[in-house]
Amino acid sequence: MTGAHFGAAGSAGSGKPSASGDAGQDFLSGLLAGPTDTAAAQKVNTGGAELKSLAEKGSFAVNEAGLQAYVKACNFFLEGYDRMYQDVQMLSQAAQMGSSPYAHAVADFNVKVANGDPQSLLPNLELMRKGVEQARDALTIARKNYRETEDAHSTSFAELNKELNDK
Repeated sequence: MTGAHFGAAGSAGSGKPSASGDAGQDFLSGLLAGPTDTAAAQKVNTGGAELKSLAEKGSFAVNEAGLQAYVKACNFFLEGYDRMYQDVQMLSQAAQMGSSPYAHAVADFNVKVANGDPQSLLPNLELMRKGVEQARDALTIARKNYRETEDAHSTSFAELNKELNDK
């Protein structure tokens, strides 16, 4: 196994999609759409939670190189998230744009876009952050799964080798 394997052990290359493959696809497609799309933000959150659940069940594994690459991508998002969240949080405060009705309307619009309802930027960013953190946790668990599988195979080969030498 190289990189990451999503699905039950031995299912690599079977041609049929697995639940873990779907979770990974949902997670990644949501990241690409960004925080302006509530459905995409929810996909990231749900995909991250599903990946973590699948990793906890042993349904996906990742080697060290895969772990490092994926964790680097997660950390890149999370570092950018902190800056973006602070910037958007500033928009959630009504700007002093003047006293005209238009100035008030623009300031109110900015507040609504930033944090006016569950489909606003701040709630979407929070959903995405949670999803990425869960995906990063899933990767750590998946690396452990890979090591355990690798150790089991090493033990099996050692036992087979011993049996062959005993004959």
